[in-house]
Amino acid sequence: MSTPMKLAVLGAGAVTSVGNSLPATAAAIRAGLDNFQDTYFRGQRGEPLPGAAMTLGLSENGARVGGATKLGTALAWAVREAIESAGIASPLPASVPLLFLGDDTRPAPLVDAAHLCQKSIAPLFESPERLHLQAFTGGEAACVDALQAAREFLAQGAPYVLIAASDSWLRTSDIAHALAHQRLLDTEVSSGFVPGEAAAALLITRDVERAPLQIRGVGVAEEAATLLSDEPCHGKGLAQATRQALNESGWQAHEIHLRLSDMAGESFFAEELSSAWARVLRASQPPGHGRIFPAASTGHVGCAFGPLMLALAWQLAKRQRMPGPKVLIQLSSSHTLRGAIAAYAGAA
Repeated sequence: MSTPMKLAVLGAGAVTSVGNSLPATAAAIRAGLDNFQDTYFRGQRGEPLPGAAMTLGLSENGARVGGATKLGTALAWAVREAIESAGIASPLPASVPLLFLGDDTRPAPLVDAAHLCQKSIAPLFESPERLHLQAFTGGEAACVDALQAAREFLAQGAPYVLIAASDSWLRTSDIAHALAHQRLLDTEVSSGFVPGEAAAALLITRDVERAPLQIRGVGVAEEAATLLSDEPCHGKGLAQATRQALNESGWQAHEIHLRLSDMAGESFFAEELSSAWARVLRASQPPGHGRIFPAASTGHVGCAFGPLMLALAWQLAKRQRMPGPKVLIQLSSSHTLRGAIAAYAGAA
């Protein structure tokens, strides 16, 4: 059996409700800050729903700019930051594929968002008309499928791979759908999530010696129970994905120094995360190990969770803010896809 290719995050960028750059976002999350504010959306009893909107959507005269235009602008900022932080000349060559993350189970049309985001970052490529765009629609866990594809593109000679996502739960169609299923935090639902929005981008390479964060293992699995089904979730799918990522990395669960998760407040996913970890953990973890739940600061950011958490790990590794070098990222979509990423902070 061939050894899976090691990947590395060479550059990263992010825009969230708590920062218009990755360093600002990382600092806010480490400090436990949030930017939750009442929105014009109403809950079950007519009270304003809290939300976590990106602040770049304010024009010079103070008017709000939103929708797909805002998502496209945020993605362009994140991609530009990823390129600059990698120390690579812009524009990128056309040989760099763009792997765009989305969610085809949400009410908002994915094609329109992908088209506008592609248009917004086209100036960052030498030949936009030749840009190879591939969409991965697994929602919150879509990043793991994109990383698997990145291995293939790099093996075929691509110098880098760009993974990017820009997502918002602060859209009328998404809010209505989430309210109908009692998923949002309000006076009637204590285990709901705060809708947020974010854009994140990663520049991936196979040159692990140049990057502060290496991707040592990627795991993908399916969970039989889904959020909206009546079946109980025992965490088997997430545990399987976690084992795959750990096996590729050659680590055991108890060796992990830092865990990041997309759990955003819903009891279904909190119980799944706990059950999955109990299935793989067989010894005590290192002293000082840490856990980060970005949603506590950013709200639920959908398919941007994967690249955002990798970007956070990259930033912490770059600034030497890690409790230790071994990192595990766990992702659960609202449907069946589950994913895990084992990453290492430091030189090869």
